[in-house]
Amino acid sequence: MNKILNEHTVLNNADRVPYITFNSLTDYEWLNCGFSTRYGGVSHGCFSSMNMSFMRGDAPEDVMENIRLFSASAGFKPESIVMPHQCHSTNVQIVGKNERGRGVRLSLLKNCNGETGLADITGTEEEIDGQITNEQDVVLYVLGADCVPVFIVDTVKKVISAVHAGWKGTVNDIAGAAIEKMKSVFGTDPKDIKAVIGPSICLDCYEVGEEVAKVFIDRYSNVYSGNDKYLDIVRPASGSFEDNPTGKFYLNLWEANKTNLINAGVIKDNIDISGLCTRCRPDMFYSHRAHGNDRGVNIGFISITGVRS
Repeated sequence: MNKILNEHTVLNNADRVPYITFNSLTDYEWLNCGFSTRYGGVSHGCFSSMNMSFMRGDAPEDVMENIRLFSASAGFKPESIVMPHQCHSTNVQIVGKNERGRGVRLSLLKNCNGETGLADITGTEEEIDGQITNEQDVVLYVLGADCVPVFIVDTVKKVISAVHAGWKGTVNDIAGAAIEKMKSVFGTDPKDIKAVIGPSICLDCYEVGEEVAKVFIDRYSNVYSGNDKYLDIVRPASGSFEDNPTGKFYLNLWEANKTNLINAGVIKDNIDISGLCTRCRPDMFYSHRAHGNDRGVNIGFISITGVRS
């Protein structure tokens, strides 16, 4: 059973192991892209139920079972996953079949597949917050619990990227870094790109202090219009920029990442914002602002595949 969430997104397999797809990308038969929810897994307590990270203290066997259940529902194989070691950097790496399985417990994968033997966790200590591939059946993961997942698709050359953009990755333009690498290595024309800004924290929920707000105001000063200092990207919590008694601001990471994509040459109409806020829907998503440190992790995924498995 599928369920329309809004004009941009659909909840697939809503009655079993749900995953979200983005309408702007579903016309590409060679592409599989989506986002997880909290539903349909086996984890317990604060991880209930579809926690997708080994790094939060959840039972590893439960995480592996969640990955198995989710991948079966979303149409890819667990051993095709490439899971990055995210550290709020702007490092973007090209990956392929040789990296499949990175960040996943291959010993448990083998057991799930009925094979014998053990293997260590395969991963990397290198800070990677963006991945790119042009190879089939390489599933790029991006993890988060309020940070912005950005999916970037070269619809002509069939090159894909998934980036993790918290406030640091956003203000330092990791989406632009990914596009630059796609251009230099694969010859991507930004005009051929379709991009989706996935479920993450919205403007109304993302309160920050003055120091962070100032970094964004300085970075995006080019979006001021004349004497109008009300930015779509930064909003004072009360009053005006000059008279804000609280000293607090709200950040629009969706609009900031959209601006980054446009500045990188992506056509405005080719950028879609999912409109799903992780903080507004703590029942559906894990959210750091809603749940704190005792929580699970959502994942976005994207892969090139001619046929859904």
